[in-house]
Amino acid sequence: MTDNQSATRTLLEPLESPSGGYTMLALDQRESLRRMFPAQADGTPVTDETLRGFKADAIELLSAHASGILLDRPFAVTTDRPENLASDRGLILAVDVLEQPAGRAVINTTLDSEATVDFIQHVGAVAIKLLVIWHPGRGIEERAALVRDFVDLAERAGVASLVEGIVRPDDDGDWPSHAERHEAIVAAARELSALGGSIYKGEVPGYVPGDVSAVRQESERVTAAVDGPWVVLSNGVALEDFADAVREACRGGARGFLAGRAIWSDTVSTPDPRVGLRDRSTRRLQELTDIVADAIGA
Repeated sequence: MTDNQSATRTLLEPLESPSGGYTMLALDQRESLRRMFPAQADGTPVTDETLRGFKADAIELLSAHASGILLDRPFAVTTDRPENLASDRGLILAVDVLEQPAGRAVINTTLDSEATVDFIQHVGAVAIKLLVIWHPGRGIEERAALVRDFVDLAERAGVASLVEGIVRPDDDGDWPSHAERHEAIVAAARELSALGGSIYKGEVPGYVPGDVSAVRQESERVTAAVDGPWVVLSNGVALEDFADAVREACRGGARGFLAGRAIWSDTVSTPDPRVGLRDRSTRRLQELTDIVADAIGA
């Protein structure tokens, strides 16, 4: 093990599950979370306070069951480390500003100028995270500069860095085929992970709705392309498919997950989200943790 690998391993220790791998919870959604809630009686979207309340409940009820928790600065980590975040769980701070037109997915990201070294250290984050929208034929130099600035911020703060890649066609439309999307996921992993970062976070390789049969093989390709640990996210995966997708991805070399929607999305629109978070989401997190431990140890 090189000195750099040893240093990275030390930085990642606060995010590791006692049973093995990384079993991390994502709660950094912003406008996409707002759209999950039913509109208010007057037809307007829910307020910022509704988002803050949901995140606070989820932190309280779920953080003890995850090896780390990803939170945003605008709605979850405004001034200090959340008081209801389990003290022995690693805080991952999202330091990305999301450009997201109304009713659409995120189209671009930049670094949050308010997520300074002082702020990262003040809130006790052990890692920071950056989302990068990856296109096969454009934006190569811009995203390289963005990731390098992000990695530099993490190094100056003395924390781990998680680079997340989401792949899109150059025209931001639909992929012409599943095969082209699968190739893009591998290519993005290869390109973005080479720019630095402690962990790479990517979409589930080889996944097709209702079918995880190609996930292991495609995950092996990502493992070969990434020089370091990588984990899967749940965006784009049907809730009922995610557990099997995680199992196959870990069998192909992934070291776990950093996921949100597949764990808690179906609680948002219920009359009392706390009930669903306490019951369904807690159970899912434990089941996913067991899957990661079994798959990595197999």
